[in-house]
Amino acid sequence: MAKISNTLSAWILAVTKAIFDCMRFNTHDASLCIESSLHSLEVEPRTKRSAVRGRHLLQPSTNRRPNPSRFRSALLGCLAIAATASAVQADIRDDVEALFSRNVRDLDFARAKIEVDRMIDPNIQLEEQLAQIDQMVATIRTMLPPNATSWDRVEAIRRYIYQPGAWNDGRAFSYDHDDPYGLNVRNKLLSDYIQDRRGNCITMPFLFIILGQRLGLNVVPALAPLHVLVKFTDDQGVTHNLEATSGAGRARDQHYRDLLPITDTAISNGVFLAPLNAEQSVAVIAAVIVEELIAQERYRDAMAVADILIEHHPTFAYIMVKKATASYHLLRREFHEMYPTAQDVPEDQRPYLAYLQRVNQEMFDRAESLGWRPVQR
Repeated sequence: MAKISNTLSAWILAVTKAIFDCMRFNTHDASLCIESSLHSLEVEPRTKRSAVRGRHLLQPSTNRRPNPSRFRSALLGCLAIAATASAVQADIRDDVEALFSRNVRDLDFARAKIEVDRMIDPNIQLEEQLAQIDQMVATIRTMLPPNATSWDRVEAIRRYIYQPGAWNDGRAFSYDHDDPYGLNVRNKLLSDYIQDRRGNCITMPFLFIILGQRLGLNVVPALAPLHVLVKFTDDQGVTHNLEATSGAGRARDQHYRDLLPITDTAISNGVFLAPLNAEQSVAVIAAVIVEELIAQERYRDAMAVADILIEHHPTFAYIMVKKATASYHLLRREFHEMYPTAQDVPEDQRPYLAYLQRVNQEMFDRAESLGWRPVQR
């Protein structure tokens, strides 16, 4: 039998906790009892906050005698909601796992990005958007000289994206200064970028990579703290950094190290500035799903998806921190805001408390051991 994941074990414990809460508090509405248990670039957590903070709380009265028939209804309600929540979590895990099930060595960046975006906005039409990208590529081909070199193709993409002209209906693509970090997850969708022509350090490099791949260029993503850049290898086999948020101009590794907290350890571990392989690239594309789940306060789902991405990209420090963030929010919501001190946490909930504390601490420790450091804004 396959080993049950930590996330699933924690979920089972949470459901059990909710059922006992129903019995202890004689809850009239089972959904209220279980709700809190089943239930970018972002600002990173500043501290490893895993201790329960003190605050006065009015405790529910436990003097009333339980009503067996009400408890029976509450228990059935809890189990029904638990089954629904489990199905929802399984669906999102299955969808994310499916991204890695195909031969990723033949990765189509456009299809992978759109499939991920559709998990956030199901109204996005895959074939329609692929056709739109193909039309963009066809236009760029008309801008190429005969026997175009790899640099000729880079220059044509630059012109198509960043310079207004007939090729883009006079609407050049530019940086979104209203949401430069993509804190609104929807601004990280490729469809949003193509529509409003205002991008960030996720959509801008990936559009460049998508167009470049379809034009036969050797282009892949690489990571910097809270940032994605383009790694382009030219016809002579020399690899260059292209900064898609700034006209796709060339940038040295030292440029990023001067601006961002990139440690020698992170470089040696391949966390930052290293070209990503196809499997790692898919994980980076799918990071937006974790961000969206956190934004929706679906913290357990976020942790489950984070585990999948880390499995396929073991040095993905950003997602380790996101998993720690999700665990902190569960600690805050289910313990910090519920109990004045750790000693006030009921015995049956303490294993779950310890689990969340352990996840929070271990994810930060793992990211930091790889050389990750928080970005100071």
